[in-house]
Amino acid sequence: MITLKDVAIKAGVSEATASLAMNNKKTVNAETRKKVLEVAAAMGYIPNSIARGLARSKTNTIGLIVTDVQNPYFGGIIGYIDEYLRLEQYNFILSVSNDDLLKESQIIESFIRQRVDGVIIIPAQSPRADFLSFNQLDLNKIPYVFSTTYDEGWESHAVMTDLTKGSYLLTKYLLGLGHRSIMVLVSSNRTVSISKLRLDGCMRAYDEAGLAWDTVNIVECRKNDFNSGYKAVMNELSNGNKPDAIMAINDIMALGAMKALKELNLKIPEDISVAGYDDLIFSSISDISLTTVRQDIAEISHETVQLLLDRIKGKDLIPRTRFVQPELIIRHSTGVRTE
Repeated sequence: MITLKDVAIKAGVSEATASLAMNNKKTVNAETRKKVLEVAAAMGYIPNSIARGLARSKTNTIGLIVTDVQNPYFGGIIGYIDEYLRLEQYNFILSVSNDDLLKESQIIESFIRQRVDGVIIIPAQSPRADFLSFNQLDLNKIPYVFSTTYDEGWESHAVMTDLTKGSYLLTKYLLGLGHRSIMVLVSSNRTVSISKLRLDGCMRAYDEAGLAWDTVNIVECRKNDFNSGYKAVMNELSNGNKPDAIMAINDIMALGAMKALKELNLKIPEDISVAGYDDLIFSSISDISLTTVRQDIAEISHETVQLLLDRIKGKDLIPRTRFVQPELIIRHSTGVRTE
């Protein structure tokens, strides 16, 4: 590998002068700087963090895999991760899997070739589903951390909201308002564990209230977006399945559900209460502000970055999941059952 000393000798200057020239210091005259840069270019010397990293098996670069950048929730996660990584003098490479396991696998292969120091993964599906790709990271000794999800029963490093507690708090609140028949909108292509954790919270609230679980209508949607929430509610109510309340896997689906109810001339919350999950910024400024569960994405992102950096430094080697506590946010889309 070409060193700064090699460049200095070839350019006929001291190593200190070559360093000043490469860093564009004003103490080096323009002619000398030009000569040093030309020699460096001709010799293939690259004075950046990646080149320095290759010499010490570090690149100060983190790979970040996200399922969907159009979802504001993930957009917030990306922003905070970027902020926290930069504070630690790390860059990151963002890649989007679009919930595609094959693409996720290809991204991981690319990260391995680029010699990233670590990887943060918001997986396309259950982490167990792409086990072989994650195993390649292990074989190449590249630390990784799952963010916003984990796979129950499979040991891994992960940071996420306590989804069970969040759905428990929300369900308990709805039951306290007198609602008994609740429609739960989930996404069929998200991780099995996430859906299970949320439903576990619902079941716990029903069990504590001594109520039968068979009054819950679980509706699987192809995606977890606005249109899916809208179509699911239109279909269910068109088939005569009118609930007391609707709980959606996220705020975006909840807003889609609210649109459907309005088009069906049903009042929110007088006829049907609606609640979401995430507490995205537009949830509080929609026509009818949305009751939801707040996920602290700043804390999730910070904990994710710290856990990964600890792993890179050889600390915190025992796989474990860090749970960030949720908060119930009560607004105007939910109310006391009137029938």
